[in-house]
Amino acid sequence: MTYDFLIIGAGAAGANCAYTLKQAGKSVAVVDKEGIAKGASGAAGAFLSPLPGKKNSYNSLVNDALAYSIDFYEKLMPKLITKKGVLRVSNDNFDKTKLDGNALKHKVLKFKNIEGYYYADAAIVNPVDICNYLLKNCDFYQEDIQELNFKDGYYIFKNFKAKNIILAQGVNSPLVNYPYINISPMFGVKIDVKTSTEIPFNIHKSISISTNKADGTVAIGATQQNHSMTQGECNTTCDKCPFYINTDEEDVKSLLKQANELIDLDDLEVIKVSKGARATIKSYFPVLGKIIDYEKSLKKYPSIKKGTKIPSDLLEYYQNIYSINALGSRGFVFAPYLAKKLKENILDGVAIPKEISLEKLFYKYARTKGV
Repeated sequence: MTYDFLIIGAGAAGANCAYTLKQAGKSVAVVDKEGIAKGASGAAGAFLSPLPGKKNSYNSLVNDALAYSIDFYEKLMPKLITKKGVLRVSNDNFDKTKLDGNALKHKVLKFKNIEGYYYADAAIVNPVDICNYLLKNCDFYQEDIQELNFKDGYYIFKNFKAKNIILAQGVNSPLVNYPYINISPMFGVKIDVKTSTEIPFNIHKSISISTNKADGTVAIGATQQNHSMTQGECNTTCDKCPFYINTDEEDVKSLLKQANELIDLDDLEVIKVSKGARATIKSYFPVLGKIIDYEKSLKKYPSIKKGTKIPSDLLEYYQNIYSINALGSRGFVFAPYLAKKLKENILDGVAIPKEISLEKLFYKYARTKGV
């Protein structure tokens, strides 16, 4: 088989890229060594929430992506999204001053013993079902690709070949070298529970609690630390990782304790525990675009190390290889929006916004690190 695009990674980023390119008339295959949504995306709480606070480039990106993504899910998969808003409760990291100072439409609301700020434009989605739906018309291969071989205009694999590669690998070791992208794992834990308590909207403080979903469950999620940080890269799922420290029992107790401090959950039954490593960079911005060959570009233009900016079309790139990564804890917020941006860049020549471009990180790294 010959494809226009091979996407490596079948989580939120890869599935959305596959769907978007397929809708644009391209032939698409997706590869993942574990399966569809078997990593961080499958373990995600998949909360779609706004980011209040004084307007800046990051929360503007989050909120633009949120508006696009909620509309995308509602039109395409209305049964897989529950849109009932979110009640945000102040804590030490997100205080009343920051909440009062934002421009997003909200109202002060009290529910039971909780008082906070209610935002109507918030939702939760079913992450595994979303990824499977997006990939239903794409060819999927469960394989562990270790290297990329380019010949006569195609990347050649055992059963197929492709003109273009999109790396949507998250925290897994990349198949090409681009050292200016320093991906760090941020480990998340989610529990799905059943409860007779009616929760009218998502609730967020130090953890997130979902409204009652269509399947009768409630999701409770938070960022935890479950790994030995002697290992900086992930090569498999948490359950198979030799560096994973199994603290499921403690994590569940902690999440339930924090949840019950917000709202009493009656007739509680834990159904499932999920965990995964979310890919982030220091700035928390996602990254997107064609991958610059760092060594070749600096060899061709050594003055880059002194701060010289070269027109992007003159830099050296890996042949037809693109990246979508570092979506962090907002994978299902960012993914549809970024997939659209990447498609527009590849097919229509529309520039990637500067704040999420690989070019920005390339120049910063070259100035500070050199060769």
